[in-house]
Amino acid sequence: MPLPRFQRLPPAAQAAFLDVARAHFARDGRDGASLNRIVEDAGISKSSAYHYFDGKDDLFATVAADTLLRIGAELGPWPGADTEAALWDRFHDASTRLSEFLLAHPEHRALLERIDTAAEPSPWLRAFFANAVALGLVDTAPNAELLEGATLAVLQATDQWALPRLSSPDAAVAVSVAAEALLRRLWRGG
Repeated sequence: MPLPRFQRLPPAAQAAFLDVARAHFARDGRDGASLNRIVEDAGISKSSAYHYFDGKDDLFATVAADTLLRIGAELGPWPGADTEAALWDRFHDASTRLSEFLLAHPEHRALLERIDTAAEPSPWLRAFFANAVALGLVDTAPNAELLEGATLAVLQATDQWALPRLSSPDAAVAVSVAAEALLRRLWRGG
């Protein structure tokens, strides 16, 4: 993560630098991107870059975290649902908003294809899953924690499959419907 000096930069300067780095990482990947070209395009010196980050991998991790934060902001908190129909409507609405964001920001989409998102489940996912459990949609008899992890894995696999194929809002709808079908099968145990 960035060194403390980076946090002292004005927010606009931080965002501008991360946007330049994001474009390079989205286009060239972590291994293919050049820290020298990133700092040159950002208009800072290489020594300044090392005052802000511990190298290219640190910068990549910061850009990836920033991308995930932006996506989380786009999703917002899980709004909760009091019926099964409302749960799926809100799930599809969130999927549509996320797809529209990724279609409008291809650099974020390309970066998502290159980062490992198998971290701790997001608050959004935990709230979505807890809502499904509360509505009785999930057979938690095997193990609720395992099912939450499996839910995350299904959504991550769906996302990784869909990201390179996301070409239109219609394609996004098809992916959202497929994710729902997979989750219904997983949650009902059959």
